Amino acid sequence: MRTILNSLRIILSIRNTISVNEIIHGIRSIPIIGKYIPETIYDVKIIKIIALIFSVSGEILKAFFLKLALFVVLFFASGVVSSYDDFSQKGVFLYGFLYVSLAGAFVYNVFKNTPEADYAVFHLGMDAKKFVTARFFYDSFNVVLGYAVFGIPLALLSRVDWYLALLLPLAGVGFKAVPLGIEMSVYAAKQARGKKKNRKGVPVSVEGNVIVNSLVMSFVIVAGLILGGWLTYKGLFMPVTIIYVLTALAVFPGILLMKKFPFGLYKTALYAEKTRSELVKEDAKKQRNGNVKVVINEAEGSRSKAKGYRYLNELFMKRHQKIFWKREIIAIISVLGTIALMSLFFRFEMSELDDGTESIVRFLFSKHPGLFIFALFILNTGAYMSHAMFASCDSSMLVYGFYRTPDALRKMFRLRIMSVTKFNLIPAVLMAVFCIVTLAFSGGERFFGEYLFTTLTLIVFTAYFSIRNVTIFYLLQPYASDFAIKSKLFLYLNFILGTVFFILIFIKMPSWLTCVFGILLTGAYFFIADKLVYKFAPKTFRIK
Repeated sequence: MRTILNSLRIILSIRNTISVNEIIHGIRSIPIIGKYIPETIYDVKIIKIIALIFSVSGEILKAFFLKLALFVVLFFASGVVSSYDDFSQKGVFLYGFLYVSLAGAFVYNVFKNTPEADYAVFHLGMDAKKFVTARFFYDSFNVVLGYAVFGIPLALLSRVDWYLALLLPLAGVGFKAVPLGIEMSVYAAKQARGKKKNRKGVPVSVEGNVIVNSLVMSFVIVAGLILGGWLTYKGLFMPVTIIYVLTALAVFPGILLMKKFPFGLYKTALYAEKTRSELVKEDAKKQRNGNVKVVINEAEGSRSKAKGYRYLNELFMKRHQKIFWKREIIAIISVLGTIALMSLFFRFEMSELDDGTESIVRFLFSKHPGLFIFALFILNTGAYMSHAMFASCDSSMLVYGFYRTPDALRKMFRLRIMSVTKFNLIPAVLMAVFCIVTLAFSGGERFFGEYLFTTLTLIVFTAYFSIRNVTIFYLLQPYASDFAIKSKLFLYLNFILGTVFFILIFIKMPSWLTCVFGILLTGAYFFIADKLVYKFAPKTFRIK
């Protein structure tokens, strides 16, 4: 145990040093004032202490925030579903826990190449087995503590039996230990057979084939949604309880499989993950550059009657419409796929219910519009389009003084907002049509204008997310000269906003109130953003 704790101390020290330096670098990257902060700030002790406090707070937040969010969501979601038709809240809670944990099991990997792994094992020479053991111990400790503090009380409030609630921490560790133990055993078997590289010459990693894992994970997510609805209707939660108990008990076989992993392969496995990670980054860089830059067709746009900046914006949109449509088609397919699944569920509901107004799908559409608002946040391509704007237009145009004037930036800002909003309207319209059809077939409008308010809500929030993405692009300009995201603040703002709109899913709101709120929010945001871009963009919108 002392060896594990000592290894963990070294790992956390390295991680903390990296985090502190990133925070200080983030301070120097603050728009407008950052350029006045000298590099000597890295040597200022009080700044390091403040950065250390933020670093430790961030580590604690990272360790426990998602666990708290998971159980809060499970508590409210199971409460909503159980209040609908006297379904078992205990059963819904346990099924939701299994569903989320099983999906998360595919992404857990202590062999993942991280800065602390690279530095500790390959630079400081730490024993790879000690490193992996310490990482797993730390992750398991976080799970046990987080699930005990947040999970057990909320499980009991969800009417889960006390003896099942006490198994939550153990089940949480099980979903890490079992998949990892199996992956390590498979990896060891491949190495024993002499399979050290795949057909592309890349070292075989513990994680296995990424494409296969992604396909299996996608199947689990889709099948789990369908199975969850069926189990809820039928009240068949005994199989869920059995799987839950078996997962908790499987911790010990999982850890045993990990302990049997050959000692000599630990560093080999970490090196394989390091190599694979570097190749993935290189491929991502090539793909990023290829996706956001296009071959210029000189004839394109010559038919447009627009002039000035409007012509420049139209020319850009026409030259990039193929790559934009690729991304948009993915969003459309995702929406249509979700609509198809929900349609099947809705049809099943209508065949089972005497009163269509009791439909769960109708309940979600009419009482929880935040579900669609969050979907619009995920599907909005504004950030992707802004990336392309910088790579294929602004990175070249910003060298000219006339393009950096307040008036020029404001004109392009307004034109781009309109273009991005129009491009993002298709998924919103598809959602609106499905909502209206569902409401019509399950009892019609509850009040006059519900169809109209539902449609306007989706359109207004599409505009809001588009405006927001373009605004952040102009005020932060988060991309470096190689088109990679450089601004940590950009990522933090996206995370915070995503969290806010995720919470809105669980808040009951009538569509008319959501629509009015959306109109006021979008109008106020555009008015303020327009002023800020005019005043600050000439200083913040530049090549970094």
